[in-house]
Amino acid sequence: MNIRKNPFKTLDRCFYDLSLKYKILIVIFSGFFILFLSGLATMAFTSRSYEKRLYQSIAASMTYAASDISSQLQSVDSIIDSILASQVIQTNLEEMKELEQGSQRQIYNTRIYNELSGYLFAFQNDSISYMSIIQDQEIISTSLSSFMEVPYQLRSSLIARAQSREGATTVVPDFGSQYGIFIVKELRKIDKLSLEPLGVLIISLNPAALTETAVSSHSDYDDMSCLLFDGDALIYNGSTLSDRQAVELSKDLSGDYGIEKAGKETLFAVRGKIPLYDWDYISTVSYSSVYKTVTLSGRLFLLIMVAALAVVSYLAVKVILAIFYRFDRLMENMKSFGEGNYQVPEAPRKYQEDEIGLLYKNFDSMVEKIQTLIQENYVNEILKKEAQLKAMESQMDPHFLYNTLESINWRAKMIKSEEISQITTALGSLLRFSLGKNSEDFTLDQEMQIVNNYITIQKIRYQRRLDFSADVPSDLLGVFIPKFTIQPLLENAIRYGLEESSETCYISIVCREVLGLLIIRITNTGSSFEENCMEKLQSGEIQPHGFGIGILNIHRRLQLTYGEPYGLLLYNIEDEETYEECAVAEIRISCKKKE
Repeated sequence: MNIRKNPFKTLDRCFYDLSLKYKILIVIFSGFFILFLSGLATMAFTSRSYEKRLYQSIAASMTYAASDISSQLQSVDSIIDSILASQVIQTNLEEMKELEQGSQRQIYNTRIYNELSGYLFAFQNDSISYMSIIQDQEIISTSLSSFMEVPYQLRSSLIARAQSREGATTVVPDFGSQYGIFIVKELRKIDKLSLEPLGVLIISLNPAALTETAVSSHSDYDDMSCLLFDGDALIYNGSTLSDRQAVELSKDLSGDYGIEKAGKETLFAVRGKIPLYDWDYISTVSYSSVYKTVTLSGRLFLLIMVAALAVVSYLAVKVILAIFYRFDRLMENMKSFGEGNYQVPEAPRKYQEDEIGLLYKNFDSMVEKIQTLIQENYVNEILKKEAQLKAMESQMDPHFLYNTLESINWRAKMIKSEEISQITTALGSLLRFSLGKNSEDFTLDQEMQIVNNYITIQKIRYQRRLDFSADVPSDLLGVFIPKFTIQPLLENAIRYGLEESSETCYISIVCREVLGLLIIRITNTGSSFEENCMEKLQSGEIQPHGFGIGILNIHRRLQLTYGEPYGLLLYNIEDEETYEECAVAEIRISCKKKE
């Protein structure tokens, strides 16, 4: 069974799998494309609205013009009715018919001519070129020369068509472009309703005068022209188009209005009806200037949109790349962090006050906290291993050690060796403190006992080369302090102040309480610390070894116990008497006393 995949779901999946920068670019370009289509739609709507307003304007003008043309045609009908009812014309035509030739016939002719001329001037219809009455071979016309310009065959055809209609008015528009529009009617005797044929009336209408006067009086357009059609037949061409182009225009114009090409010219054409005779008219206005303006506007719009697209694309790409450069750096830092690099990544010198800057700041803060936790776990592991080593070392039965030291002390007293007795007594005390398991409620008093026992042993060893003093107020002896905090610092001072020098080493311990802090300052001569020694030990710039490990562990243990603001400071001072540089190890912890 074949399962057809939904293409829209595939596109959605592809879109969601894209990089965020490409998603933003797609959204920007999609919005711009929609804006572009909206602009085109607006231009098309504006053009349509303009065409509709143009149609309404021309249609309104031509409605009045068509009404005028109808009025003129009705005026012609009135003239025809008046001529038919004229007693002068009826009588003289009847008399002329009975006479063959002679001067009397000329008199009748003149009377009829005068009557026709009177009607022509009375109705003041400028569209009438001339009026003629033909009786047999006699022609009575208001403009005989114009009538005679009409070919004989056409005149005969007009007479025949009038006679075939037996008194009905007939409009012959077939030759309007060349000779005008003809209205023919067979005149019959109305006296006693005999309806005897008296002659044929032919009225020639000038289509140019019929249309141009009406159009010009109601149109706001100087270049408006009019085409008249009887069905598909062209009656009158008042434009610059050829008759063939005019007929093609009529066929191409399918609706009430439209824009049509005729040769090199663009025309706006409007179609309508002339009442009474059911003729079609097509009014045309040159649309070339408007078309050029619209085309130019369209091209200018496209040019502006292309330029805007280029500018927007350039700016969008620049801005997005600038933004995502910072994102990419953040992603690289995250990737490095995920691969096990827990160092704080290099961040911008100053966090920017935006969402990306906030991400950087929070990520760096998170990495720093994780690094701190890792370091704390690392220190705890070191301390744990130290405790394990000490536990292994203390697996020897402590009572055996104590008994052995007591035996040595007893033997020393027997031989009256005071120094050996002091060493064994001090060493025994140190072992009791070292191997003792009670380290939670350890006080400064107990720590100073360790210090005194240790100094006792070292003084016997170094004799006068070691000068030690301690200034510890009695009210501070109950302050809690981690066990073996001061003794390793004394050991470090003796090693670097005595073992590497032959001069006397002065070591002092001073304890003070300052603003809730217990400050213990161990000062020794004969050695000094490097500048920023603790910072270099922590950063790894100085690789700790030997006592350096002990100092670093003391600092970390104090911070784990009391917090980050506390710990061990290492610096140098100048002795006020000897001007010698002295090393100072300063302990700062919370001054919490035993109740």
